[in-house]
Order: sequence, then C-alpha cells, then structure tokens
Amino acid sequence: MLSTDIQKIKQDFPDYIEAVEKNYRWNFLMLALDSSFFSFSVAMLSQDTIIPYFVSKLTEHPAYIGLVPAIYYLGYFFPQLIGAFLVNGRPTRKWPIFWIAATERVGILAIALVAQFTGLISNELALLILMISFLVFSVTNGLIGPAYGDFTSKNIIRNRGLFFGFNGALGGLIGLAASLIATHLLNSYDFPINLRYLFWLGFGTSFISPFFIASFREVPFPIQTKTEDLKTFLKTIPQHIRKSLGFKRYLLVRSFMNFGLMGNAFFAIYAISRFGLDSGAVGVFTMIILLTQTLMGFLLGWLGDRHGYKMVYVFDCVLFILTGVLSLTAASPLAFYIIAVCMGGMYAVQRVGDANMVFELAPPEQTSRFIGINNTFMAPVLTIAPLVGGLIVDGLSHQALFATVLAVGIAALWLCIKYLPDPRKQIIAA
Repeated sequence: MLSTDIQKIKQDFPDYIEAVEKNYRWNFLMLALDSSFFSFSVAMLSQDTIIPYFVSKLTEHPAYIGLVPAIYYLGYFFPQLIGAFLVNGRPTRKWPIFWIAATERVGILAIALVAQFTGLISNELALLILMISFLVFSVTNGLIGPAYGDFTSKNIIRNRGLFFGFNGALGGLIGLAASLIATHLLNSYDFPINLRYLFWLGFGTSFISPFFIASFREVPFPIQTKTEDLKTFLKTIPQHIRKSLGFKRYLLVRSFMNFGLMGNAFFAIYAISRFGLDSGAVGVFTMIILLTQTLMGFLLGWLGDRHGYKMVYVFDCVLFILTGVLSLTAASPLAFYIIAVCMGGMYAVQRVGDANMVFELAPPEQTSRFIGINNTFMAPVLTIAPLVGGLIVDGLSHQALFATVLAVGIAALWLCIKYLPDPRKQIIAA
C-alpha cells in the first residue's frame, strides 16, 4: 500500500516515481546493508548498557549513569535541524550522507582511546573525556538523520513497514552477533581490558557501511525548494508547524511518551546490583533488546503498513506500562530480561513508527525539514527524562523511578488514543 505522501508525489510527478521505481530493489538492499552493518558498531556503544557500565566503573553516582542517555539523545536529536539545513535546497542527499557518515568514526575512535588510557589517567578525567567523546559520536550520528530519512522516504516508495522490518531484522541479526561478542569479552576479561577490545572492534567494523552509502542510486527530486540562510530556515519553523495540525499533535503526544524512557539506562545496572549478576549480564541485556527489536520491527511494520502507525504508538504505551509493573514487582532476574524485551519493542517503535509517521504528515518537498523539526523538538524531553530518572534514584529510590515510569505510561496511553493523529484517516488538515 502506498503511503499518503507517495500517492501525492505519484499524482503530481508520475515520471519521477517511474524513475525511482527502477532503483527500488537496489536502494532497498543498500540502505538495509548500510544501516545493519553500522548497527554492529552501535551495539558496542549502547547508551542503555555498555556505556552506562563503563560509567559505573568510573563513578559511584547514579546521576552520571542517567547522563549517558541524556547526552546521547541531546547529541542525536537536537542538532538535526542543522542537519536539515545542510541539505536545504539540494535536489539530492547521497553525498551529504556519505561525508557526515565519515565523521561519525571520530567519536568512536575517541571512545576507544578513553578505554585504552583508563587506568593510566584518573577516573575523573576518564569520565570527562568519555562524556565529551560520546557527545561527539551522538552529534555526528544525529546530523545524518534528516538527509538519510529524506533519501529513504523518496526511494522506499512502497512497503515501508516491510523495509523497516527487514532493515531491523538484518540489523538485529548483526547486532545479536555483536552482543554475543560483547558478552564473551565482558565475561572473559577484566575491566578495562574487556572494553578496550569491545570499542576497538566497534571502531574497525564501522568502516564497512560507507561503502554501501557510496552505492546508493538517486534521482533528483523534481520540486526544488528555495535555498534559505540559517536565520530564515529557523525562523519559519513555527509557520510550518502551524500549517499542520496533525504534525503539531504528533509532536506533543510523542514528546510526552518519550518520558517513559527515563528508566531504560537503570534497569540493567539495578538488576546486576540487586541480584548479584556478573558483568556479562550487560551483554545479555543488550542481546535481548536487539533480538526483540528485530522481531518486533517486522510485526510493527506490517501493522503500520496495513492499519496505520497510530496503532503502533498505542502498543508502545502498553510496553511502558508493562515495564513499570515488572520493575516494581520483580522477584527474580527474569523480570528484568522481560523488561529488556519491552525496551526492544520501544526501540522498534522509534525505528519503524517515528520515521513513517513524519513521512506521511510532512509535505513531500519538506521531508528533511520536518524530520529535523521532529527530532530537534524531541531532544529536550529525551535529554531531560534520564536526568530526571537519575535524580529520582539519587534523591528517592529505584522503586520511585519505576513507579514514575508506570504513571507516565498510563497517561501516555490516554493521550495517544485521544489526540494522536492518524494520517490514513486524513487528520492532517490545518
């Protein structure tokens, strides 16, 4: 089934869609391979498990653990308007994607160097450099988002849910292999040697995916938007949001839902502490998240393709609620492994739902801009949420944090059902 944006483009520019169709299978495969192989490296830098584990070895303060996902989300989402500006007025996206991808490797290298020198420098200095390095990685990883998403929206013109499901499955299999390797390294070597091997492996394998990016085939988009300076580009954002009531509602509801992620960086560390698990549990937790993200990606892609992506977000809210209940009532490590399953589902929603919802709500010629607006708008919540989680743990307890996650999940479910737009029912008029 064609999504609403592709139906409009096909109606206005049938020759463009015909040309894009010729490259459909090739770009489908190249996009999937690029994303999937890079996921191997990303699995070695998980903001929910690996990096928090590293931080926990450098400091005893839980607030610093909460800072890890905060840095990731701030760095990944907030600069995306700049990423959208970088491709503003350009008819193609391929080479900006390639050069931004090349710079991503700088942050991975810096993190590997921090692990290499841990023990030779003070923990305080290592922690500071680690946070800065992780921020560099997150920012470069985020800048690519608008151009990459726009390229995907223009070239995956049908069966997008299937694409994201297949993409997630391939990435999940590779990520699963990465998590098995991570588990082996974390169990087989003492800190910090285990992380040194882990990060250098992630750095080395990160150089595979740029070859796939260079192989993308692109047809210039027929609508040429006017090139704007940065001031004008940013100044017109409120105007674009006001023109789309559906997009505005989506921004507000999705932002609140993201508060439900505040506990994700604490579940694995809490389980290790409470039940006396070994360090390898971090790798197992990562493996479960990736495997679930893979399987749920197919399910959610099928659901979204056929019934719209609002149902996908309702499912996401149910996962928040289940996570809160399980964390409050856990009597064994099994409960936290089920929580890892829920987390995998949440990330599958991010991967499959967020992109497709924006693709359908945005004007086709403004996809990069709307992706940038969406992701930058989400940045404050995604940054604040884990910081609030860390403060709750520091000031109260883990149980208080888990109760907060449950409350957010219940409220988010009500908001999602009542206010989240459904583009398939054309709730997109201003």
